[in-house]
Amino acid sequence: MKVIQSILNIIKKIEYVLLVAILGTIVLTTFLQVIGRFTPLPFSSKFEELATFAFVWATMIGAGACVREGGHMSMDFVTSFLPDDKKVFFKLLNDVVAVFIGVAIVYCSAMLIPKLQRTGMTSAAMDLPLWIQNLSVPVGGSLIALWGGTNIAGDIRCIIKKEPLPNQSGAGKEE
Repeated sequence: MKVIQSILNIIKKIEYVLLVAILGTIVLTTFLQVIGRFTPLPFSSKFEELATFAFVWATMIGAGACVREGGHMSMDFVTSFLPDDKKVFFKLLNDVVAVFIGVAIVYCSAMLIPKLQRTGMTSAAMDLPLWIQNLSVPVGGSLIALWGGTNIAGDIRCIIKKEPLPNQSGAGKEE
């Protein structure tokens, strides 16, 4: 069990590092684009396209991080009226849906990316193959399914031990 937990911690750290690097890329390239508008410096549209690619990757990796933290698909209006011992069943349903969505995303993107590779489509400014940008979709779907699955394991443990849900830092949670 400790091996699995250490692997999950490594994946979480990789997520954080990637998201920080991607955010830095977005900020830097956008800043250079703004500077390029008001100066004669030769900042091309490659920076804008790089920022767009980075934003797509940040969105997909961030979707997995939101599932891990419990910040997705919450019907707080409904669950707030339930007793604590019943909330775990709705959280379990939420996590099962997240796993199905993650698997569906991976499945659909697994059909898309080979088609993009065969067509040889590239981006307009950077001439980068589009399948590289779209590779973010199965990565994000995999992270959604992974973290949803780990949440399911935690939910089942709470149901078996009849424990309340652990506090999560997701959206809509009261501190």
